Amino acid sequence: MMWLEVAVEADGPNAVIRPCGEIDLTTAGILWDTLDRVIQQVAIPKIEINMCDVSFMDCAGVRTLIPIKQHAREQGGTFVLTHIPPVVERLLAAVGLDHELEPCERPPKPPLRSVPTELLAWPWSTSR
Repeated sequence: MMWLEVAVEADGPNAVIRPCGEIDLTTAGILWDTLDRVIQQVAIPKIEINMCDVSFMDCAGVRTLIPIKQHAREQGGTFVLTHIPPVVERLLAAVGLDHELEPCERPPKPPLRSVPTELLAWPWSTSR
């Protein structure tokens, strides 16, 4: 088990949060406490979570980020994730939240092309 360290930096009037380590059931409270303290500050227009040093995240991390994002919006601010590692991106996609917690700065992903069913046959399946 790895502990989580969370750094908070000022970027003008904005806040940059840098979690480092694993965000899971045992460490999500650390992230929650930090984000809650930041969100309580007056007039922070944008909170950025730089995820580049997150080595693992489970659903406890997602349950931490969603209400904080909603609270930031209620306060008139924005909340974005940046530098999302593949392990976190896969989790967000798997639970259907890749668009909910996706960074605003990222260009939208192109739509998937449909592929003819014949091209999807497994190599060991019989030909038709």
